[in-house]
Amino acid sequence: MNITLRQIRAFLAVAEVGAFARAAERMHLSPSALSTLVKELEEQIGLRLFYRSTRVVQLTEAGAEFLPLARKALEDLEAAVAGSRALAEVKRGRVTVAASIVIAATLLPWVIQSFQQRHPGIQCILKDGFEETIRDQVRRGEVDLGVGTLVEGEPGLTEVTLYQDHLVALVPDGHPLAERGAVTWRELAKHPLISLSDQSPSRALADAAFDSVGLRPVPAHVATFSSTLISMVAAGMGVAALPVNVRQLSRRTGVQTRMLVRPTVKRNMGVYSRSDAELTPAANAFLKHMQAFVKSKGSLPDEAAEAAAH
Repeated sequence: MNITLRQIRAFLAVAEVGAFARAAERMHLSPSALSTLVKELEEQIGLRLFYRSTRVVQLTEAGAEFLPLARKALEDLEAAVAGSRALAEVKRGRVTVAASIVIAATLLPWVIQSFQQRHPGIQCILKDGFEETIRDQVRRGEVDLGVGTLVEGEPGLTEVTLYQDHLVALVPDGHPLAERGAVTWRELAKHPLISLSDQSPSRALADAAFDSVGLRPVPAHVATFSSTLISMVAAGMGVAALPVNVRQLSRRTGVQTRMLVRPTVKRNMGVYSRSDAELTPAANAFLKHMQAFVKSKGSLPDEAAEAAAH
């Protein structure tokens, strides 16, 4: 069968007004064109839908049965078109973002909140977890976007830079290094070191910095999450090197942060998406909003604004 939308509209117009001439006026067609559409529909169905006379047009039994079905088909199609337009116009939809625990706690809540003020019909789902798993989540299509440390040459991924930040030393209140304005990597290595697992991109940056000055310190303790590491530093178990955005979490726990120098280690933070799939309208709108949000700097919460400014 090859029933068209115009044929269904023509049938419904005749059924509703009971006359071909008036139905043709409603559809801005000539009576003969409208009659042709109805005839084509009857041929497709194989049954007459109307009794025609010079005075009146009435539905046949088949036409009466077909009428509610035709109305529902038209309503369903119009609803589908309206839904698709809403998606395209970012009036509804869903976007899923994966990020490390620190980024999820220090940047994305403010991004999501401001995004949903503009797009209240979009549902935003934030998946916080291990940074080292973000890329695979994006590749597998489990999330639309991933936010984390950019690594050059990642296969299957498109990268967009958001900002650049740097590593800082974390020391407990009252620690000798807390009296310094900045801390060198050699100075940091003289104290018990608490590190993230060796799969962490931040750990890789710290190891490379130590290696650049001829040091390979063995961590006294290893933690999986940055939040755990911060508490371990606060408990006096050692010192650590983490990205500057942890200051928003550490300042309430009795932990001081100091700039790490010689060398200063910077990293590029950005967004991952699949290179073999087009972003949904909702995900694309969220990405653009996040870029604008970070670029504005002043609207970022405290340390995240400072990180974006570097």
